[in-house]
Amino acid sequence: MTNAVSGMQGTLWLCATESGTYVKLGELSDLKLKVDGKEIDTSNVDDAGWGSSIAGSKSAEVSATNNLIMSDAGYLLLAAAIFSSTMTIYAKVLQSGTPTVSPVGWAGLMRVTAPNFTLAGTSTQQKLDFSLKNVGALAPIT
Repeated sequence: MTNAVSGMQGTLWLCATESGTYVKLGELSDLKLKVDGKEIDTSNVDDAGWGSSIAGSKSAEVSATNNLIMSDAGYLLLAAAIFSSTMTIYAKVLQSGTPTVSPVGWAGLMRVTAPNFTLAGTSTQQKLDFSLKNVGALAPIT
């Protein structure tokens, strides 16, 4: 029997190239991965009144929030992607481990979407909310 894993172990690692050195994005407070698959309706008169479908394309989206630490090495890579023309970055979304020691999670090329910087507020710290959308396949790491 396996045990539940604490959400305190989830991490996001970023790199400008697929085979370079991945850097952890510091001070995450929220990290979620959503995978979605489209269905293609194949219903026909031979289905005896039932609908039928086949699997279509899949997509993945990572949503994250972290304390905005402008000097964090992971943030510097993320900022470079945000302000680049392609807004792409290689990401490893890990349930546990690190990219080099017992990694468990998913990896792929991602596009940064919806960056939202909180720079001032009387009831919040400075933070960054953003999403990463897959650009091609997201591969499991086990």
